Amino acid sequence: MVEKPVPEEETTHLFWRGERSVREIQYEARTTVAMIIASFLFLIAMSILILDDLNYFAGFDAYLIAILFVVWIAFWIDFFIRLRLSANKKSFLRHNIIDIISLIIPFARPFLLLVYLGRLKYFSGREGKNVRARVVVYLVSFALLYSYVISLFVYSAERGAPGASITSYGNSVWWAIVTITTVGYGDVVPITIPGRIYATLLMLGSVLIVGAITGLTVSWFGELVNKAHTRELARKNSNHDK
Repeated sequence: MVEKPVPEEETTHLFWRGERSVREIQYEARTTVAMIIASFLFLIAMSILILDDLNYFAGFDAYLIAILFVVWIAFWIDFFIRLRLSANKKSFLRHNIIDIISLIIPFARPFLLLVYLGRLKYFSGREGKNVRARVVVYLVSFALLYSYVISLFVYSAERGAPGASITSYGNSVWWAIVTITTVGYGDVVPITIPGRIYATLLMLGSVLIVGAITGLTVSWFGELVNKAHTRELARKNSNHDK
């Protein structure tokens, strides 16, 4: 079945978000803050469960499991509502890969906080300052959130392993910091297979972060040089006219 094209006046393009309908934009404007709060609740509940020695159904932990389940269902509902309201289903799926991954793997959901930030008005513009602000916020947020979540998972995998050096969450955070900054002291390292898988993911993430920071810095310096060159040309032309 061929999908009917949506009239031009009922759609809009929002930079990196692809083709979107007016109804989808209006829906996101009403639900973005709620989804951000829900994502934070998911992250907090997940953190407590992991740091509480994984006693999942002991006392208060049962309520945390319920919170995770309810929030996860809410994310599914939100995703399909936005899919239904989208102007182009293929474009929607192509531009919401993180949503799809987080629905399949619930513990990846905290990273969708970065996507929700992109829905906020300040970070959705086309101007250079908006793009740079979004990139800076994304880099800082991704580095902090990625390090935090990976350190939780590594601590969960390593704390009970014989001969493990990461036996406290503090050690896990320290390891994550020296890894994502590419320092790598080697004083504490994961020894379990799951721990090393998480470590590999953190290393790959750190490469992306360093590469993005390098590109952003080069772009910023290039812009400064261009502005200085433009001012110098304007000054020379002004003197020549005199």
